[in-house]
Amino acid sequence: MKRENTRKKYQLKNWLKAGMILLLVCLGGLYFFKTSERFQKNDEVKVTLKHDNFFDDSVAGILEDLDNEIGLPKKIYLVNHFNVTFYATGEIAAIDTFFYGEDENGETRTYLVDYNRKKSSKMTVYINNYAETDYEEDMCLTPLFELLGNIKVKEQVDSWAEETKSHTFGISYSGKRAFTSADSLQVINAENTDTNGNSILSKVEYGGEVTGFAVTFSTGGEENTGEIITYIINPKYISAAVLAQQNRREQIDEAKNGAGNDTTDNTGNADPNAVAGDDEEESGDGTPWTENREDGSVYFFLDDNTGYRLLVADAAAGSRFYELEMTKDGGQSWNQQNADPFDGNIGVAEGIEFYNENLGVIGLAGASGDYSTLYLTQDGGKTFSMIELSMDEVTELPDTAAEYGFSISDYDYCKMPQQKDGKLIIKVISAMGENDGILFESIDSGNTWNYSGISY
Repeated sequence: MKRENTRKKYQLKNWLKAGMILLLVCLGGLYFFKTSERFQKNDEVKVTLKHDNFFDDSVAGILEDLDNEIGLPKKIYLVNHFNVTFYATGEIAAIDTFFYGEDENGETRTYLVDYNRKKSSKMTVYINNYAETDYEEDMCLTPLFELLGNIKVKEQVDSWAEETKSHTFGISYSGKRAFTSADSLQVINAENTDTNGNSILSKVEYGGEVTGFAVTFSTGGEENTGEIITYIINPKYISAAVLAQQNRREQIDEAKNGAGNDTTDNTGNADPNAVAGDDEEESGDGTPWTENREDGSVYFFLDDNTGYRLLVADAAAGSRFYELEMTKDGGQSWNQQNADPFDGNIGVAEGIEFYNENLGVIGLAGASGDYSTLYLTQDGGKTFSMIELSMDEVTELPDTAAEYGFSISDYDYCKMPQQKDGKLIIKVISAMGENDGILFESIDSGNTWNYSGISY
């Protein structure tokens, strides 16, 4: 009997032990699940900033604290910037950054970090917030370590603190940047000359730009004097001529990508889902033409090979004089198609669009944006004629006309035509940026135009 009682006690003890193990396993699994779940959601995590002196630990200390608590990707890319503010003593006052990278499972995670010493000793980290994560090497964080490793941060702070009486300082890093001026720029490596011994930074005085990974070091606080130094590593100089060439190429590529994406295909057939008189042109989104912001030229491509551009030949007082050029080889070479497509008139190009190699429309707006005119070609741009609309046929004005005291004469801004169901449709508005307007349509490729109603 004694032996039997002992056996039962032993069994009970083992059962209790097994139960405790099972409970711990379950609790551990639950904790793991909850922890994993936390990092799967757009939740926030509090992380203590232990490495809180920038002089001693720099950015590496901040990342170490984050990595120990939540685990960071091996390679970090910035969504926007990495900003740190610190006092003259080196104590970190604030952190503001948004970055991302791949975790151990190859999944992209984002980390939005916010820290304010006056509010808390902990960093607030928002994990898996929405952001563009295209892994651009120009936004890699790694060069920041080399930059900071070559800057005598404390010495500069001590100098500024004495000169400016500023109490706070900061660094700001946003990857590779381009500079059109050498003011406040310092190269931190020895390779600062070209093969002829000329300073790379000095070349910027003659146009162009220098590019490279850079960090900006500045004073801060209420007493901010605007003292700024930007340190750049391995800068590369790009001449103005090369930049212009690159810009033209980008413009051509962009125009090609927009070819046929308006209301028609490359043969001039209408898109049945297109909405006549929409206002995508005003925002610059969805237009089949593009504008070179550097020189004001406007490009349009029917396909990868055939394209047209309104080239600025002269400009004065906000207005431009244009020539029409055409390419058959994708923009490699251009030939003049018309030396004066707007018949001696100057202004700002409203747009350019060809529905096939013969039929096309160009628009010219006044420099003030309060009126515009359209010009039609039926021979591929060799000749143009101004589009005349029969305003005396208009029987109704938009409701807003009465509200603003507008008459028919106030509607003199013609937007670029939209093509739908075999028709060309023009909306006439009171000024650039307005939406309510009067509609005219043509069923014979722009030869005649008839009033067809109003549009909002």
